Amino acid sequence: MKNKLIVPVIALLSVLNCNSKKIFYEARGVKFYVDSLTNSNDPDIHMTYGLNIVPPWTDGGSIFVNLPEHLEYMPDTKGIARHHDPRKNVWQISPDSMEAHYSVESITEPGIFFSVKAKANNERATFEFTITNHSKKELNSIRPLFCFQYNQLKGFPGVSTDNFAHTYIIINGKPVCVKNITVKSPDAYARMAQVKSCTDEHNWWAEKMGGMIEQKIDAAYTILTSSGDERKVILHWMPGKNFLSNAAIPCMHADPCIGNLLPGQSKTVKGEIIFTTEKMEKLLRRFPVNE
Repeated sequence: MKNKLIVPVIALLSVLNCNSKKIFYEARGVKFYVDSLTNSNDPDIHMTYGLNIVPPWTDGGSIFVNLPEHLEYMPDTKGIARHHDPRKNVWQISPDSMEAHYSVESITEPGIFFSVKAKANNERATFEFTITNHSKKELNSIRPLFCFQYNQLKGFPGVSTDNFAHTYIIINGKPVCVKNITVKSPDAYARMAQVKSCTDEHNWWAEKMGGMIEQKIDAAYTILTSSGDERKVILHWMPGKNFLSNAAIPCMHADPCIGNLLPGQSKTVKGEIIFTTEKMEKLLRRFPVNE
């Protein structure tokens, strides 16, 4: 998430919190909902692809995901979708709040279609993101940013606090705390790392700010721990491209690797978010990281 978006997104999260307290706190299992404020005429609050995810914890708050926040391709970082695209929030929610989906055509790139299917199942939600190229051009190095913002997830780090001390990535089969990894600029408010198996990088933003982690990670897994108990959130996309964490928002990414898309071609990537209380040493046995 880029610097100019920090203030608007923090403002949005504060506003959304006013509406989220009444939603599903008595329900067990993950649920989805769309806040009506994402359709605001204020461009700083309007979030076209914004979805709220309620954890299976009583009075646990919620995670707000822009899926996507940005969807771009090279050269010159051309936009396929932006979180502030000028149309109403696209998500459709099932009556039981356990499924969500949408399917749209890009506003800026006619002929490019993308869709998401989300399903909740007890402690987790799964996602399928599909992009299809019905245009006559090749899309090179597609770069998705799926931004999971946990500012309103109760008991977890807040804005510009100790986020990196509660964020873990997987290096050589082991969870490593992001706070303990050396980067070029210790004051950089974001950290980023590349998945070994994805050759499509374009991590210039993190490199420019000095927050790029030199070690490559095993897979696109991000583990977030709470500030005071055993609760954890695991975010995973496959095949994976990179990890990104932003302390100023705060948000977590485990974005997928899509690569190039030829005319007539379609690609699907899969993700999941898991809410658990299992101890860290058990997590890797339950959720294998090899891709």
